[in-house]
Amino acid sequence: MFISLFMLPGVSLFAQQKAYTIQRDTINLHGFIYDNAGKPMKLVHVQSAQRETEHNYFKAATYTDANGFFVLKGAKFNDTLTVGPDMRFDIPPYYNKGSRYMVIYLPPAKVIDINSAAPFQIVQKRRVPKVTPSFTIQPFNDVGDAHNVTEMAQYPGGIGQLEDFINKSLVYPEQAIKANAEGTVQIGFTVNVEGKLTDFKILKGIGFDCEDEVVHVLKKAPKWKPALESDRPVAVQETVSVLFKLADN
Repeated sequence: MFISLFMLPGVSLFAQQKAYTIQRDTINLHGFIYDNAGKPMKLVHVQSAQRETEHNYFKAATYTDANGFFVLKGAKFNDTLTVGPDMRFDIPPYYNKGSRYMVIYLPPAKVIDINSAAPFQIVQKRRVPKVTPSFTIQPFNDVGDAHNVTEMAQYPGGIGQLEDFINKSLVYPEQAIKANAEGTVQIGFTVNVEGKLTDFKILKGIGFDCEDEVVHVLKKAPKWKPALESDRPVAVQETVSVLFKLADN
């Protein structure tokens, strides 16, 4: 999405406004955008639903560099990201639930999301008071494809048992607790024809060892029942999302 700015006579009123302060719970989101062959996509526009904190006027946005890397400063903690445009792809919004790191593939990969809509929650009591950042707003001063499976891969006993396993096995990293780090971690992986989990990828993260902890736990999981295509085992890509959350009491 390219922004076209039309300056109207009324915009000059911004020069008469005074600076003011807002409080906003924001994050700095970074990550990579690739095509489905793994090639970095440069100059892809990434936009938050949040207004930028310099003038509180335009949406916070950025572009990928030659390596497909982007840094989106001042995004919402729970955000709707608009990525594009690219007329080759019909790109849906990306919903970020507190992750500070994302890997996006265009066109969107046909990956089976096990629980991205309802991540498993790992809750720990908050030890450090949460502070909402303050920003001084300066008004403008001038006018100026997965396989066609017939039966999906499944953790032994189903997703409820997988959630129990993760809750019992996963430990909220100590440095994440001290840093007040919370948000969603999403890990991609392959369930191969034998039901083993391989090829782990961090798709969303919050840092402070949280991603490593989720991968560590998944590597200890028992074999899954592999996906079937016409009664033949096939490898499929899937994801698991875990919400790290700190409780105030």
